[in-house]
Amino acid sequence: MSMEINLTANEWDIMKIIWELQPCTLRQICDEANKHHDWTRHAVISFLKRMETKGAVYVEDADPVKLYTAAFEQDEAIRQELDNTLTRVFNDSPLMMVSYLAKSSKFSEDEIEQIGRA
Repeated sequence: MSMEINLTANEWDIMKIIWELQPCTLRQICDEANKHHDWTRHAVISFLKRMETKGAVYVEDADPVKLYTAAFEQDEAIRQELDNTLTRVFNDSPLMMVSYLAKSSKFSEDEIEQIGRA
């Protein structure tokens, strides 16, 4: 991917909704977002406008509503975010990252055993 994906935490939440429902309307995004957030419609519109400016979403004017779709695949966004975190936080060491996650109790005992067998 040539585009640098640079999303805030709130924009990631919106992107997850778009990836799941796309193409989707503002109403669908608001309804889904409000299951986990107390965002106003105006706040969601603001997030979407910023995301459009960043090139993260496409907006199609499908009268009488606008339809939102992701400008990139979820796997690519996750891969880029993980690579950035790996470089920035863990000095490009996947082992250091996995070790930290295991020590921080992010994994269950069963998951740790599965990683050991992988």
